Amino acid sequence: MSSSDRHLIIVCSNFPFGFGEPFLEVELTYLKQEFQKITICTTGKVDDIKQFEVPDSVSLIELNPNPTFLEKACSIWRLVFDTEVRNELRVISEDYHGSRSFGKVKTLLVSRIRALKMKSQISTKVEVKPEENLFLYSYWTDDAALAISYLKEENSKAISFCRLHGWDLYFERSQYHYLPFRKTIFNGLDAVFAISENGRNYLLSHFSSIINEGRIYQSRLGIRTVDKLEPHERNFRRFKLISCSNLIPIKRVHLIVKALSHIEGLEIEWTHFGDGPEKDSLVSMCEKVLGPKENIQFHFLGRVPNWKVLEYYSTHMVDLFISLSRYDGIPVSIMEAMSFGIPAIATDVGGVSEIVINGKTGFLLDQEINPKDVAEVIQHLSSLDTKDYNAMRAEAKNIWGTFYSADINYPEFCKRVLTLSER
Repeated sequence: MSSSDRHLIIVCSNFPFGFGEPFLEVELTYLKQEFQKITICTTGKVDDIKQFEVPDSVSLIELNPNPTFLEKACSIWRLVFDTEVRNELRVISEDYHGSRSFGKVKTLLVSRIRALKMKSQISTKVEVKPEENLFLYSYWTDDAALAISYLKEENSKAISFCRLHGWDLYFERSQYHYLPFRKTIFNGLDAVFAISENGRNYLLSHFSSIINEGRIYQSRLGIRTVDKLEPHERNFRRFKLISCSNLIPIKRVHLIVKALSHIEGLEIEWTHFGDGPEKDSLVSMCEKVLGPKENIQFHFLGRVPNWKVLEYYSTHMVDLFISLSRYDGIPVSIMEAMSFGIPAIATDVGGVSEIVINGKTGFLLDQEINPKDVAEVIQHLSSLDTKDYNAMRAEAKNIWGTFYSADINYPEFCKRVLTLSER
């Protein structure tokens, strides 16, 4: 099968119009080498401004899967007459041993409607020629992945697959401790690619009764960056601390503020990239708690394009990256920092321990960490002698190059995808 025969349809959230999928921009540079025709279907376009570059050969299609009020109101009939919905209700009680709560029922009904709308819109808007070898790719294991499984039912020759990250994997992160139609997705697609070993193990341990193990793979994301770094000079300047995340409760950025409030003597400049509903309250908290401290400076730079974050790392001497999230997969933000040799301290959640190796590339913290303990870890790292600290920076750079390099991971991902057509 030559690349001229291959048509890849990618269903994602808002790329290239939003900030939520920056890593897809890098992945595209590798995908286009294997697929002559690529169509991106975005399901949550926020505006008309492209935040990321897209090759001219890639087509963009906007989908609108959100159900109307009338569609939601009329969906109650599905509880009785929709076979797929009835099957999912059985999965909840028999496989998950859970209750059929109102929240779960509402979630699965909305998911079903969204997936059916996506399936219909993709079929209508995307031209697929008879001679093309079709590949269907959902970037998330969500309603889009469910829609892909429906398209696969109608075109059995198509190759269908999805990625599995964090919020779309761990039940405990969802509002009702439930994610809909996992059985349909996991068994309807040709492959599911977890981005971490922890994710794959979670999948196999929690869904052993409903999953086909042979369809589950691990495929890490990747970062491209400079090959050579400038020498890190720590003398005669403030200790530079960086964090990068949405300002939402799950990220617990307020714990960084509390941790810094316990640090005396050490001069720290803390910079945060990212925005969200907690920004105003966090800025006010900083002004109240950190403002009087002469040894602490803080900056909230807001949401900026991904390339600007990388540019910042390449032009500033950064000492430490910090993430105190309650839940996570493997944060791309940590991959990016380590690609520049920046150690990290982070909570031991999800697959974080696969990149933050305690004592080697940074330090792992308990999920329910005390801010005083965070402060002690920051001070400990800042007090490391030059030899030990540079060794940690070298190991951080090394783990990126070994496990999270785009030049390694994405070609391997493409190879695995193309191999699916040979099964």
